[in-house]
Order: sequence, then C-alpha cells, then structure tokens
Amino acid sequence: MKFLLIILGWSWIILGVWWFLRPGRIRKRFARGYRKKMRRLLVVMFFVTVGTVFSVGRGIEGWLGTLFVVVAVIALIKGLFCLQGKLTDRALDWWERQPDSVYRIAAAGVFVLGCLTQWLFKLD
Repeated sequence: MKFLLIILGWSWIILGVWWFLRPGRIRKRFARGYRKKMRRLLVVMFFVTVGTVFSVGRGIEGWLGTLFVVVAVIALIKGLFCLQGKLTDRALDWWERQPDSVYRIAAAGVFVLGCLTQWLFKLD
C-alpha cells in the first residue's frame, strides 16, 4: 500500500507541474465534445483524491491526521450526492469559464498534495 501511495504521490506532482505550465490544455478538455469523458475522469479523480487525503490523514499522528480523515469523509459524502449529471455539468461549466489563474491555483494544490504524500510515505 505504501508503494502505491508513493507512485500516486509522484503522479500528483507530475500532473500538478504539467497543469501549472499548460492550463490551456485542461480548458480544452472541458469543451463540449469531451463532456462524457470528463465526467468519468472527474469521478475517478474525486475518489482517488479522497482516498489520498484519507491515507495521508491516517499517516499523520495527532489532531492534524484526524482533521485530514474528517475532511476526506465529508468530501466523500458530499461527492456522492454531487455525482448526478446536472451537478457535474454545472461543475464542468464553472471550470470552463475560469481564467488560467484558477487552473494554476488548482494545479498548485495538486502539486502540494503530491508532495505531502511523498513526504509522509517516503521509502525507508
């Protein structure tokens, strides 16, 4: 499990850097022709992100780890209600209208999540 989290952390780091450098590529993915593929990708990314945050929270001792686990559980519950088609389309429309700076901030968040995963689950 630890090795899988390390691979996942590196994937988040690489994606964060790529998205930070090329935010226009993501915007093209949100275009109308890719709606069905993006909906599937958002569902997969949602569950992977919640799983990563949950795993990171389990690796931290104390109140900070508990906070990560609670945030992951709340996000999971909220996400399960938001998996309906209309809500997903509204979210995709929102992302489509955002400037590049919002994409870069989201990419920085993905990068930080990957770095945090690497820091917590590094090989001994």
